[in-house]
Amino acid sequence: MCQNSRYKLCTDLYTGFSNRISETTRFSSNRVISRSDLIALSVHRDTIARILKKPSPNTADWQTVREALYKLPFENVDQKIVHTSGVIAQLLRIEEGGFDIPEDISLDAQTILKRWRNGDYDPHLLRGVDLNQAVTHVKGRGSKNVKRTRHYKLEEDYNWKRDDNVEGNHDLFVGEWWPLQICALRDGAHGELEAGISGNTTIGAISVIVSGGALYPDLDELDRVLYCGTMGIEAQLNLAADPTEEFEPGDRIPSHNTKLLMISYRNGTKIRLFRSAKSQSPYAPAEGLRYDGLYTIRAYEILDKKNAVYRFEMIRENNQPAIRGDPDDPGCKPNKVELAKWQGIKKTLKGER
Repeated sequence: MCQNSRYKLCTDLYTGFSNRISETTRFSSNRVISRSDLIALSVHRDTIARILKKPSPNTADWQTVREALYKLPFENVDQKIVHTSGVIAQLLRIEEGGFDIPEDISLDAQTILKRWRNGDYDPHLLRGVDLNQAVTHVKGRGSKNVKRTRHYKLEEDYNWKRDDNVEGNHDLFVGEWWPLQICALRDGAHGELEAGISGNTTIGAISVIVSGGALYPDLDELDRVLYCGTMGIEAQLNLAADPTEEFEPGDRIPSHNTKLLMISYRNGTKIRLFRSAKSQSPYAPAEGLRYDGLYTIRAYEILDKKNAVYRFEMIRENNQPAIRGDPDDPGCKPNKVELAKWQGIKKTLKGER
């Protein structure tokens, strides 16, 4: 059952130096639940209940349910209001199925229920994230002589950080979306703040992000992805000259992340695959990162022996929900409400300058 939610007071951290200032933005807050919040949930409850009562909901009916599910994660709620409003009972009806509920609607309902069951009711996309803005003053006066850089980190007192070092879906649902990689780190989806490959030397790569780049010619065919490891590292002289390793003096050797992919190949590890908006893939999300299911490495090739660049053939596992990347599909992720919320946050952050 749901645990009691706990919220921390928002604090402004300010440290002054003669030429450098650290400004921090936090998005966790001590929220107050109002009557209008209860009314909003009641409207969503009634909307979903009305459609589920129909013997044969049509396409327009299901779109009405989608619209409610788009908004629900961003409503101001706590444990009490979620239960007293009756909306959680309607989500449970969707989760339990019983008739032909569209797959994307079922996934979205389960995603909302997962967070609430964990006691996480904060509706903000960047919940638990500190955005530390460093301001460096250079010679002279005026805005042109101020350099600002933003650094991401999780709040030290954030209570819902999940471990990522787990093979498989790890309670993720296909289509889950994050505006920033640190949000995927927060939710235990991917274990690196910047790197695209995460894992350990026992299991191998546990999760990867398809983001592409000039140095890494990935090829995305949706259910089949040719994914590049990272650039090789310079070898010790004795290792490069070792005839058992097939390396020649001056050759680079596989990087740590490439070795993780090799271990996954040997182990048959089921790898969580995320697509990034930064990639050139036709299936990339409009913004941020989207979880697209489990893939297994079936083979690999050496693209550049001198620089130890390897490319791995990753095949999507069978019997998984469909990838939600088609912008013409009503279940595409991120949905329009998520995109609008994220655009609003970006404008707010830009306005801080």
